[in-house]
Parts: sequence; structure tokens; C-alpha cells
Amino acid sequence: MNPIAKSVKNPVGPLISSGIRQPPIRAFMDGMTVTTITVIKGRWTLEELGGMISWATMKFKPNTSRSFVVRKGKVRDNTLELAREKIPTVRDEPVKSFGKKFDTTLTDSENTKEIQKQLVDWLSKKDKSGLPGRYKTWMYQHGVLPRILWPVIDI
Repeated sequence: MNPIAKSVKNPVGPLISSGIRQPPIRAFMDGMTVTTITVIKGRWTLEELGGMISWATMKFKPNTSRSFVVRKGKVRDNTLELAREKIPTVRDEPVKSFGKKFDTTLTDSENTKEIQKQLVDWLSKKDKSGLPGRYKTWMYQHGVLPRILWPVIDI
């Protein structure tokens, strides 16, 4: 996927506070994120990416993808297409990625509540297990803690 992502022309990603431009396409295993400055550049990038993927005899699944357009701090309903199929918006179908749920609220309050609920559930199950304390500690350290930290840590 890396050569395909790097082959897209005119890589113009968003400018971060340090003055460095982010790459418009970031790929990790079987996931890919396209971030552009404008919707038009996003459409061009998706069109070119679709051409490169078809050239590599691969195929995207637009119905499993999500589009998310933010303009002046508000979520817009712009529809994007990939391989002549509409990409559902996050407003239509929220998405969960790396343990975080992304929706149109643009806040982490729901994620925080969900993580707290999961933590309480997991700890109460471990407490009711009847195992000695050292085993509960091991289960917390190697089971609960990594699952809780994953969505909390920014990637």
C-alpha cells in the first residue's frame, strides 16, 4: 500500500502548528486515511488513488469507508465518491477506529463515558472471579490496562 499511497500526485495535506505539512494519505495495515485542505482536493486525491488501486488490480470498498468533512468547525454533509460509489458520511454511520468512536459531535465525552463503563465492568468481573489478588493484578496489568490505554493514547 505504501508505494500506491506515495504515487498520488500533488500531495498537499493540512498544515500543522509547527509549519510542517502532513501527508494527505496515511496508511496502516489495511486502513487508509485521506486528509486534504479542501473538498475538491479530497475528490482529486480519491480519484487518483482509485486509479492507482485499479491499476494494481485491487479494489476499495466504499460502503465500508466513511467520509468526514469539517468546515469552520462544523460538520458538513458533502458526499465523496470512490470508484463511482458514494462513501457514507460519519453522520449516516458513525465509525469506530482504534477503540474510539467518531461521530458528528466532534467531542470525546461519549468515548470517555464508554471507556469508564468498560473499566468498571472489567474490574467488577475480575473482582467477582474469586482468584487470589496476585492473579487479579496480573489480569489487570496484562488484560485490562492495555485495552483501556489503547483508545486513550493519541496515535
